Amino acid sequence: MCRHMEMLADGLADQSHSVHVWSPQGTDLGCESAGVQVHKTLGNFSVGDLGETGRMLNSFPSPRRILAYWVPHAYGYKSMNLAFCLWLWFRSAWRNDRVELMVQECFFSFTRRSWRQNVVAVVHRLMTMILLRAADQVWVALPGYEGLLKPFTLGRRVSFSWLPVPANVDVVRDAAKVAKIRAELAPSRFLIGHFGTFGAPITDLLEKIVPFLLRGTDASLILLGSGGKEFRESLIRLHPDLASRLHATGYLDDAALSCFLSACDVMIQPYPDGLTARRGSALAPLAHGRPVISNATALTEALWQQTGAVVFAPAAGDGFLNAVRSLRQDAAEYERVSAAARETYVRYFEPSHMVQIIRANAAATSAVATGNYGRV
Repeated sequence: MCRHMEMLADGLADQSHSVHVWSPQGTDLGCESAGVQVHKTLGNFSVGDLGETGRMLNSFPSPRRILAYWVPHAYGYKSMNLAFCLWLWFRSAWRNDRVELMVQECFFSFTRRSWRQNVVAVVHRLMTMILLRAADQVWVALPGYEGLLKPFTLGRRVSFSWLPVPANVDVVRDAAKVAKIRAELAPSRFLIGHFGTFGAPITDLLEKIVPFLLRGTDASLILLGSGGKEFRESLIRLHPDLASRLHATGYLDDAALSCFLSACDVMIQPYPDGLTARRGSALAPLAHGRPVISNATALTEALWQQTGAVVFAPAAGDGFLNAVRSLRQDAAEYERVSAAARETYVRYFEPSHMVQIIRANAAATSAVATGNYGRV
């Protein structure tokens, strides 16, 4: 979330907007533009912290435009910070601020297994009603979020729009480094990659897919990201014959990660809920023009089928194996998917596109074009 805030703040500042970012004390934002001012007054999002931030906001001329990134658990209080939601409502109703939400995640689902989660799920929905009472504009990371959120407007007219979230890994051009990676990991072989944090739902899928891939081809597989080394060890305990062709990097900085992504011939990115536009681990390979093989569910946007930027396969070992074999054997299709991946990313997900959408909305709603952008 912080990386996306940095991109948007820098992009707006580069377009001559005055941008102020309010953040907790412990958050380190890497905004690069001189036009961005960061205020670490939100502390722990307590009532006192909100009051201090409000006093700072009041020093700027009205109307002020506040864009709040919304992930319930990002605001502390065990993801039930009602005070923060009420504060935004107060800013909208009594301080003449235009409040906009960027919804990265909506709310917890209900479950039969945990009454505690159900309590949180109820509070999340109450928070959502308050936020939608405060907001004039709601940006959603996934088009499907609009249907989830609209019932909580309680009939109030609120504008919903999709704001595509960019990848959080910049593309680095370093042909020598890429060639070195390939020479070390897959000399004269096909190199398959997976990028992620290796949480249990996704590793459950990978455990079924990886043995099929490596036994059905002569390819090597590289696991990119934190947790990859541990997952590699667990796979090798189950399948010791795969050790020589199974690699892992652990955590990488952005420049190194970019080179590893560029070194891969294809990326396998299975998800328990299917590919969606907010999956940064899929967007990063697409930004590098890497063919991505993933699975689809009801949540998967039509965008991916329409553009042909992703190859879909059943979330089972033989499905991904067949997709890899098909791409490897058909050079023309491989090039088409690679080109579609990069073109789709540039068209929909480049950070500049996100900035243009926000600026166009500001103009359409008669916001002051050189006004203050308060971001919390």
